[in-house]
Amino acid sequence: MGIKEQIIRVQQSAEMLSVCGYYHMIKLVSGNLIDKEEGVIEQRIGQLLGQACLRQLGFTVQVEGLSNFRHLDNYCVVSTHASHLDWAVLLGYCPEPVRFIARANLVKIPVIGDYLKLRGILIDRKKGIDAKKAIRAAARDDCPFPILIFPEGTRTSDGQLQPFKKGGLKILAEERMTMVPVCITGTFAAFSRHDPYIKRGGALRMQVGEPVFADPERGIGWQMEEIERRVQALFANTMS
Repeated sequence: MGIKEQIIRVQQSAEMLSVCGYYHMIKLVSGNLIDKEEGVIEQRIGQLLGQACLRQLGFTVQVEGLSNFRHLDNYCVVSTHASHLDWAVLLGYCPEPVRFIARANLVKIPVIGDYLKLRGILIDRKKGIDAKKAIRAAARDDCPFPILIFPEGTRTSDGQLQPFKKGGLKILAEERMTMVPVCITGTFAAFSRHDPYIKRGGALRMQVGEPVFADPERGIGWQMEEIERRVQALFANTMS
C-alpha cells in the first residue's frame, strides 16, 4: 500500500470514528438511561448509524422488496456477502434489527459492540461456543429479531456469487426457520477485500426476495436448495 492509499485509509477511519462517536454519545444518554431493558432505542440508533456511515461516504441506497419481510416471525436473512459495507446496508435498511454472528471480542467496539451485546450471536471458543453451537442456540431462543447469515462463508474474492456452504444454513433449516433471500450489489465495486480504502460515492442496491418457508414434506434439503436458487435469481437480476 502506497503513502497516498495509507493517508486516504486513515482519513476514512477518522471519519467513521467521528460518526460512531456521535451516535455513541446519543446511546449513552438515551440507551443507557432510558432504554436499559428492551433496547429498542439502541436498536434504532444502530439503524441510524448504518445509514449515516453510508451517507457520510457518499453512497445512495436503493432498497427493493421490503414488503417480503411483513408478517414474518422466526425467520433468518440469507444474504450475499461482497464487502464489509454489506454490514452497514443490512444494519441501516432492514426493517428489523438483524442478529449478527460475530466473535465475542467485538462487543468492545463502541456502538456496534452494544448492538452485539443486545442482538449478537456471539462465538466464544474460549467458552466452547463455536459457530454451530451459537447458531443453534440463537435459533431456539425466544428473541423475535431475525438471524443474519452469509452462506457463502466469507466475502467473495471476484464479485461473483459463491456456492453456499451448508453448515449454518442446515442448522437453520433443521430448526424450521423461514428464510428470506437478500442480494446486495455495488458494495464489491466500492470496497472489495482487495481494496485498501473505500471508493466514495455511487449507488448500492439491496433486493429482498420472497421468503422460503419450512416444508416438512419436502424436507430441509429442498429448503436449502430453494433459498440458494432464489438468491441466485436476485443476483442474476442485477446482471441483466
